Amino acid sequence: MTDGVPLPQLFGGQLVAQSLVAAGRSVDEHVLPHSIHTSFLRGGLPDEPVDYRVEVLRDGRQTATREVSAWQGERLVCRSTVSSTSLMGGLAHSRPAPATEGLEAAVDLHVLAEPDGGLGEFWDDFSAFEIRVEPPLVPADHWASAPQNVWMRCTQDLPDDPLSHRAAIAYASDLMLMSTAVTPHGHTTGHETSLARRWWAVSLDHAVWFHRDADAGDWLLFEHSTSAAGGSRALVDAAVFAPDGTQTCRITQEALVRPARPHQEI
Repeated sequence: MTDGVPLPQLFGGQLVAQSLVAAGRSVDEHVLPHSIHTSFLRGGLPDEPVDYRVEVLRDGRQTATREVSAWQGERLVCRSTVSSTSLMGGLAHSRPAPATEGLEAAVDLHVLAEPDGGLGEFWDDFSAFEIRVEPPLVPADHWASAPQNVWMRCTQDLPDDPLSHRAAIAYASDLMLMSTAVTPHGHTTGHETSLARRWWAVSLDHAVWFHRDADAGDWLLFEHSTSAAGGSRALVDAAVFAPDGTQTCRITQEALVRPARPHQEI
């Protein structure tokens, strides 16, 4: 994260989404990814192309598994395991969506950021999504703070196919997720510029499970929460709900989070 300037590395959600598409294009059209597990190995360079190399790990009658490696030249940036299936029926249930104030009570992220000097230039890359956040917005003082409800929808025209919508949701799965890790340590939701000044953070790994199809152009509710942190590593997750209240996917991320110091690397 940076202080009001473009991100010095590729956005993790971009790598996850593009890895998902690369795997999805290697199987039949009716076989859809139901999970992706990504390990981030190096920061991706924003001005260099990414070469996605797909390895077939398994092709079954109803399932397929792919390993996708993202390369920039000789640098391996991340590696993902993508599991896909043609099974769409059978066992199904969903926890109900959380009781919330609703989209009408949510505040646009740009408005939330105004007291903090705005979002900064690096957020321009995320203009493909409209983001609103529900109160409460004040910092928490303990780990058991209420989950943060974030509403997001894709504003771009997407192809009418499930893979494209799952990829868009995978991209959004990394938006505002890491900041949840420091909410119990005084972070005010929406103050992303202050977050970048105070904390140095990097995603270590990221996982998304897709339970059913969803339209990324709908307002989707992302219920962000953090349950534990230790050794400067924080675990954050999110449940994603469609407008009808059904849970469409689950997200988990582990991030390395430290107080910011100049030129810090791992």
